[in-house]
Amino acid sequence: MRFDSVMKKVAKVIAILATLYHVYIGFFGLTRPLANYAITLSLFMCLTFLYVPFKGKGKDIAIFDAVLSLLSLVVGFYVVANYQTISVRPTMVGELTSIEYGLGILAILLVLESTRRTIGMPLVYIAVFFLVYCYFGNYLPGMFSHSGFSGGDIIESMYLTLDGIHGTPIAVVATLVIQFVLFGAFLEASGAAKFFVDISMSLMGRLKGAAGHIGNFSAALFGTMTGSPTASAVTVGSFSIPMMKKTGFTSVFSGAITAVSCTGAALMPPVMGTAAFLMAEMTGTRYIDICKAAIFPAILYFFSCSLIVYFEASRTGITGFRKNELPSFIKTIPISLQYMGPIAVLIILLIVGYAPALCAVVASFLIFLASFFRKTTRMNFGSLVKALEATAKTSISVATSCASAGIVVGAIVLTGLGGKFASIVVAVSHQSLFLALFLTMIASLILGMGMPLPVVYILTAVLCGPAIATLGIPVIAAHLFLVYFACISAVTPPVAVAAYATAAIAEDNPVKIGFAGFKYAIAGFIIPYVMIYEQSILLQGSVLKIAITVLSCSIGVFALSSAVSNWLFTSLSRWEKVLLFAGGALLVYPELITSLIGICCIAPVLRINYGKKVILKQVVANKTGTAI
Repeated sequence: MRFDSVMKKVAKVIAILATLYHVYIGFFGLTRPLANYAITLSLFMCLTFLYVPFKGKGKDIAIFDAVLSLLSLVVGFYVVANYQTISVRPTMVGELTSIEYGLGILAILLVLESTRRTIGMPLVYIAVFFLVYCYFGNYLPGMFSHSGFSGGDIIESMYLTLDGIHGTPIAVVATLVIQFVLFGAFLEASGAAKFFVDISMSLMGRLKGAAGHIGNFSAALFGTMTGSPTASAVTVGSFSIPMMKKTGFTSVFSGAITAVSCTGAALMPPVMGTAAFLMAEMTGTRYIDICKAAIFPAILYFFSCSLIVYFEASRTGITGFRKNELPSFIKTIPISLQYMGPIAVLIILLIVGYAPALCAVVASFLIFLASFFRKTTRMNFGSLVKALEATAKTSISVATSCASAGIVVGAIVLTGLGGKFASIVVAVSHQSLFLALFLTMIASLILGMGMPLPVVYILTAVLCGPAIATLGIPVIAAHLFLVYFACISAVTPPVAVAAYATAAIAEDNPVKIGFAGFKYAIAGFIIPYVMIYEQSILLQGSVLKIAITVLSCSIGVFALSSAVSNWLFTSLSRWEKVLLFAGGALLVYPELITSLIGICCIAPVLRINYGKKVILKQVVANKTGTAI
């Protein structure tokens, strides 16, 4: 048997064991954090070198790759074997042994190489920059200078503490991400994706531009569970994009709106792509309070997606499906009960306050049991093994990038850069809240190019969170702001990863789809600012204030969506688009004066554009000789 074949079987076994290990963590929790995180990291680095060989993904595994995978296990095994000694000794007091020094350097290099193989060089460059900063930062002038650290101090901090590669980012992978990836894998393996399509079609199939609405609704249902804009785009896009193209939507529009809706799915409670749990851990805020605050902004986002689909369908004359082409809603109820039961249990357990990892593992087990209610969805041993392996394979890129993010976070903690960065942002913005938010947005979008949502959120929370907090912003609003832009980076050119994923399915230019998605995601760029300036959008405050905010923001999003779609009752002139965009932006910020000005901008456009529609209808009627 060829070496490559043997190693692929070994990789499959390790992948299944890695998933089962995290199922164990989900059930029983952590007993020795540093050791547990070392096992997680070493397993996923090992899998990286086997599933993504040096020659490229899908190529033969060479001896070099096998050696690196073995070394990945060695650096983790050392931490586990010497846990009692490492966990109690003071940090950066004594000297590292020669073995620890060598293994520390090796661990850092393996993390960087595994990250390069899975998501590319950008995060590697960032991690290396921060390592260099730790060593040479004492030579810098001004606020960026620090007291200086030796190579041994840096290696110990990065390898043998909870502040480096085994720090918060990899802890999130071990105790949150993998368990929810498992839940998503079980949903997919049990045929739940078809249920999401059927329920969406039965509810939305008669609407104008139905295929687009079905894709949006399916993304909201499925994407919140998977948590990855790219994974959701591939899964949902595989059926929604061909369906949209078949009904008349262009390939660019189909790919762009699918990328936008799948990106927004990670902002939709209850799971929010694990963002809700990350926020709860980072801020000390209750999970249920985060979900409550996030619900209306998420609904606004998807309201915008649906409006854009509707306007595009109106512009191009695309209708809905005929009744006989759609699944019966009544017939989808048994299937819905089959899957909604486990999902309901997941939500209830989360609300009650159980650990998210435990909730995800229990819900995965219930999905497995539920699959036996129907012969067509029944998971056999083979599909169970595939789901376990798929969980580990899907988690590889998140795990390796989180390890590199751990280097960045560890450097920030070691050098005290977080507090300095906050001071710099405040100083540069001259106490201007808007400028501070704008700088934070740019940082989030840049960091988010090609990196998973959990990584981007953690980095921005450590770097930018303190800067916003110093300006008196409520914690939930500040961190939701960070989550939104960490997520929206998936449809922000030039590295719009969700758009690149849908471009392959749409069979069109990814750059065109990326820029179209950027335009259609307009609500996602405005809503975060509203959350900062007007907390009633987070359902905080009096009932009257919340009601006014809901109404004003909904009208504003309607106007913005119309402006970017270039359609209302008929096509828009340039000045109509400008007035709608300005009025929409003013209404989304729900103050009395701005709302009144916004209405004054929108009202004449509504009247004039509707008049244009009536005139066009009259012209068509006269030409065809029919009555209006």
